[in-house]
Amino acid sequence: MADAHAYLLGTKFPNFESYDDENNLISNDNLENKWTVIFFYPKDESPGCTLQSCSFRDRYEKFSEAGILLYGVSSDSVSSHKRFKKRYKLQYPLLSDKGGALAKSLKLKKDFGFLRARVTFVIDPAGIIAFAHTSQLGVTGHVNKALKVIKSRGIIA
Repeated sequence: MADAHAYLLGTKFPNFESYDDENNLISNDNLENKWTVIFFYPKDESPGCTLQSCSFRDRYEKFSEAGILLYGVSSDSVSSHKRFKKRYKLQYPLLSDKGGALAKSLKLKKDFGFLRARVTFVIDPAGIIAFAHTSQLGVTGHVNKALKVIKSRGIIA
């Protein structure tokens, strides 16, 4: 079955500016010349989002050892992200997509008409979307699929 966001493959990741959980401004400039994994999730502290975020936490070393950037994104506030990150000991930045601007620029569809999209992207060093995985229910599969794609590209063993 084709991924709901497969139409984005081969396209440039949109320009964006978002504050992370430490109130640092993150933009496309931070992604330049690096492989990057960005995963969108609906809400801090919700059961599925916590599982998804912790699954990336538990495999974080695989990404960091290979120099791959990892970001989680939701429309929650910087302060909410700060609490969420601290509570679950997440090692990677969480970006606040205030008003869903980045999600909208990617045309991420809401699931069931109201749930913010749960989508993981692998972005190549040129800023091109190399992989997109959408699954609202298979929350822990996001990290596995991202790692599989990165391995297939020879970036990690």
